[in-house]
Amino acid sequence: MKFSSAIDENQDMIINMFEESFTASEGREEGKLIGALVKELIDTTPSQELFSFFAWEESELIGGIFFSRFRFQ
Repeated sequence: MKFSSAIDENQDMIINMFEESFTASEGREEGKLIGALVKELIDTTPSQELFSFFAWEESELIGGIFFSRFRFQ
């Protein structure tokens, strides 16, 4: 197992992993919602405020987590 924090070249795989995981556990609607949330988080959060960690088994993305500063507007 390898770990990384790279988002750019893996963005589509990351979004799909979260969408598929939540679809499997919570249903299609929730999966789409979480996939859109992850995409928005990646696209709109300044890189210095977004921390990410991903686990890979060979070339398959098997897990990930994001940490960011909470902002309420």
